[in-house]
Amino acid sequence: MYFELSQKYQQLILFGMMVFMSQTNQIIITLKKTLKSQGVKYLDIANHLCISESSVKRQFTQGDISLNRLEKICEIISLEISDLLELVHLQNMQLEQLTIAQERKIVSDIKLMLVTVSVLNNLTFEEIFNLYELEKPELIKLLLQLENINLIQLKPDNKIKTLVSRTFQWQCNGPIQRYFENYIQDDFFDCQFNHAGELRLAINGMISTSSNQTMRKKIQQLAQSFSDFAYKDQNIGFSRRYGTTMVIAIRPWELPEFAKYRRKENNKVFS
Repeated sequence: MYFELSQKYQQLILFGMMVFMSQTNQIIITLKKTLKSQGVKYLDIANHLCISESSVKRQFTQGDISLNRLEKICEIISLEISDLLELVHLQNMQLEQLTIAQERKIVSDIKLMLVTVSVLNNLTFEEIFNLYELEKPELIKLLLQLENINLIQLKPDNKIKTLVSRTFQWQCNGPIQRYFENYIQDDFFDCQFNHAGELRLAINGMISTSSNQTMRKKIQQLAQSFSDFAYKDQNIGFSRRYGTTMVIAIRPWELPEFAKYRRKENNKVFS
């Protein structure tokens, strides 16, 4: 029995060394995220290793951390190197996108859609149960469907672990995107946008193609900022987070009532 455990440990170390050599950057990124989630700072690591804080920062920045030192850093958060490597492996397996068939399956069941959006917003089992009229066996069944498509892992005590990457996106013009667009057209804009947390701007003018391109880049940056905030706020309590939708659009457009009076020779095509 001792030999089997020792051999397994040796295999893990050997595998760890190979991964460490080829994927150092991924390992360090994962380690930094894990340490941050546990509230461990560079100073804590420095004190544990009996080195200066600046040395710790330099090693993390340069990716110059020996296997022995990596093991000691993991000790701070009671993490085995094999556990760290598993985290790296899971991150590499994170889902970037569902297939059209999977999206169609989700759209076909409104409760499955509701649970999908909830888990992607980092709601716990208890929060989903308390928020929506779903019986626990029914909720578990829906979560297992999401586990079958590798969107989540359903762990003991109904703990939900999402397996999507930070850059996860719905299929462009796919079933789910079209579903939400229909509701955005009919329900989202049926609002005066004059209450707390609401804002609507409609700006009209004539700009060049280069200015249009610049505006589109700025809008993409704004959309990325929204995604960054959504990711950062995942650890904030559910009671302090609100389902929020932001719609941003820009296009060469003229009121149809105006356009019908245009002379055919003056119908410019955007280019």
